[in-house]
Amino acid sequence: MIIYIYDIKTLQIVARPIVNSYGEFKDNPTKFYPSWDMANHISTEVEFQNPILDSGVIREKTREELILLDNKTELLHDGEYIENNKIIVVTAPGNLFKKVWNKTTNAWEEGATQDDVDKEMNRLIDEFIELSEQKEKYIKYGFETFEIEKKIEENIAKRDYLSKIGVVK
Repeated sequence: MIIYIYDIKTLQIVARPIVNSYGEFKDNPTKFYPSWDMANHISTEVEFQNPILDSGVIREKTREELILLDNKTELLHDGEYIENNKIIVVTAPGNLFKKVWNKTTNAWEEGATQDDVDKEMNRLIDEFIELSEQKEKYIKYGFETFEIEKKIEENIAKRDYLSKIGVVK
């Protein structure tokens, strides 16, 4: 097995001795790495890609640590940005048809193209016709229409929103 020896100050691997067991290494580290110094080195059975020392224990950095400590902003998800050394999460509004995160303004925006709007509008019109026909049948046979009416209202609201989108793209 391979033991990974890290320099405590730089957290760079300085040696990779091969041993039979980790216990064997811990019993006599200088046998496998003559420069071993407990004040300057730390050993582990795991090779870390992004090591960090946490209360004397070496471990992999979390995503948040990579973003905040190493400035790996490419790891931010849509809806996240850094403010005062904290990751702020902005929930996307439910009313947007095609949600797009603007990394410059740190805000959600409508990202639908005119073609997207036209296709969705046609789909909603077809859905509206089906719901209206279903409602008529339910009324004719004496069934409750509350759920259908609710879906019709949602359909109208979606079409109303889409008709107001000022597509700039």
